Amino acid sequence: MCLNTSIKYSNAPQPFSKQSGLGLPSALFLILVMVLIVAAINQLNEMNALAYGREWLSMRAFYAAESGAQTAAVYVLNPAQALPTCDAGFISALNLSASGLSGCNVSVACDLQAVAGENFYTLTSTGVCGSGADQATRVIQVRLQQ
Repeated sequence: MCLNTSIKYSNAPQPFSKQSGLGLPSALFLILVMVLIVAAINQLNEMNALAYGREWLSMRAFYAAESGAQTAAVYVLNPAQALPTCDAGFISALNLSASGLSGCNVSVACDLQAVAGENFYTLTSTGVCGSGADQATRVIQVRLQQ
């Protein structure tokens, strides 16, 4: 009894040249998707870093404006201090030297209103930190009665 080699079996392995697989295209697609996800995460991190920096600068400008308002309040409320002229240049270009507020400028405008024999001072303090596109400005307004 001889084996008949002319019979082809349907489960017989095919030569490599006739096989078509999905492995390489799916691997390339997966790599592409992973690269896009990494790029999106990187862009989100950059945006968060910029937002954090601007938030920090904004907070510094707020505290600079608050410091200017408090300095002006000392002039108004302390009778031992010589009161500067109450006008738009009440305190101009106050440079702060504290380590957290260095590089910030403060200007305070003053407005005096007399109502029924009482003096009311409106102090508008403007704090500016940074420069150019990374500049933050905050304004605080305080009303005092002398």
